[in-house]
Amino acid sequence: MRKEGDRVSVLGNAIRAMRRSASILGYEGGRVLREGIGPILPTNHIGEKSMSNRRGFKFLMMFSVLTPVPAVAIAADIEPVDRFFASAGVYHSSNDVKLRWQPSSGVSAGSHVDLKRDLGVDTDGTDPFFEIGGSFGHGEHGHRHKFEAFRYGYDGMSSLTLDGNYVIGDDTYVEGADFEGDLDVKMTGLSYTWFFHNRNGSAFGIGVGAIRYDISASFAAAALVNEDIEAVYGSVSEAAWVPQIHAEYAKSLSRSWRIGLDASYVKKSGGSIEGDAIDLGAKVDYMPWKHLGFSLRYNYNDVELDFKKSRFTGDIDVKSRGPQLMATYRF
Repeated sequence: MRKEGDRVSVLGNAIRAMRRSASILGYEGGRVLREGIGPILPTNHIGEKSMSNRRGFKFLMMFSVLTPVPAVAIAADIEPVDRFFASAGVYHSSNDVKLRWQPSSGVSAGSHVDLKRDLGVDTDGTDPFFEIGGSFGHGEHGHRHKFEAFRYGYDGMSSLTLDGNYVIGDDTYVEGADFEGDLDVKMTGLSYTWFFHNRNGSAFGIGVGAIRYDISASFAAAALVNEDIEAVYGSVSEAAWVPQIHAEYAKSLSRSWRIGLDASYVKKSGGSIEGDAIDLGAKVDYMPWKHLGFSLRYNYNDVELDFKKSRFTGDIDVKSRGPQLMATYRF
């Protein structure tokens, strides 16, 4: 919007232009000028030509007054891909962890154990979630390259009396034993996305990523066998990077609202670690302020890993799902 001083300047220029036009029409200072003679009569005594000149002057005055001042520019929609963002919030997740730990002798098979159902390890809860990322590229309508990282984790504990026999590693946890266990899972993710489509308020891209799973669990049980107390203890701790192929879509709805979808998948065969992993997400961003807002995302993650190592041979299946609510700083 123009300032008041700018408007006065514009009107002043218009008035000076009208005076020059009035001189050309033959009107100046209330008198008519005739070529080579100079002013001869007051304007109220001249005739039809003077009235025509007066009407021309009034028309120029009305045109300058009625010329509209440019309106304030309408705020643009939020960009589909931020140049930088950092988010922190909570992840209310429902988690399932299944484990099969083969005995080192290889004579018998380990039990397929659902840690929540069979051992009472409560892995559901609300835990902190962190995310950070940035992008660069050729501008609003060009390609953009986005890097992103996230981290979250959860844990659980249990204390109960076993209602069945379970072979976990080289130990047997017998029915009726007093059992205690704990589990800790941490996930760290990295991804790169090339947005080859980025125009008209939407962006779509593909890329690569990886998720690191850090899983540790310990089990202990004590039971009375033939009037003797027998105790067993076992623990496992494994970590693995799982690479993924990544795709992402984002769409701006208005200056404050934006939606997004993302998906990652990988299947790995061979080596000491095999398996597949999938990660899906749907997100809604609300930005009531230019640089600060809120994000709600529903996440689903499922990884199945088979380990063939000297210390641990078996498989681990980890599933996580639930909403993430975050505060987001962006520009």
